[in-house]
Amino acid sequence: MTRLNELSFAELHTMNGSELEQYAERGEASRSDLSRGVVHQLHLSDNWLCDMEHRCEFGAGAPVNIRLSMKSHPQVVVCLTSSSDDVPYWQVSLPFDGGASVAWLCCSETFEPALIFDALRTLETLVATGLNTPEQLAAALRKTGGAV
Repeated sequence: MTRLNELSFAELHTMNGSELEQYAERGEASRSDLSRGVVHQLHLSDNWLCDMEHRCEFGAGAPVNIRLSMKSHPQVVVCLTSSSDDVPYWQVSLPFDGGASVAWLCCSETFEPALIFDALRTLETLVATGLNTPEQLAAALRKTGGAV
């Protein structure tokens, strides 16, 4: 793969945790390519800022580990992690209570950008109603069964 040939949805969708790990083990450039491929497939709205893990600074241990934060409310951070050898699911969560707790937004055996997009849109809708802290959002998600 070259910088001009991004990972496609089909490639990302079919890669299991072991394949993602093997791809990431090729080196930092390959790991970055995985993360960029995922972000490209998400088609994020202008409401979101993206921070991709480069050297395990987020500590999740997954080949793809991305933090998305709302531009208007930077305290609202969503964690997206890929499947791995240890965890067979792509996961999207909202940490709250200073990171001591998480609200699970979606979990899938394969990379599903539509599920992730829906989870982010749900958060945007809740923020538009005046909820703007991770704790308020987690409580609202719990009440509505908001996990996707």
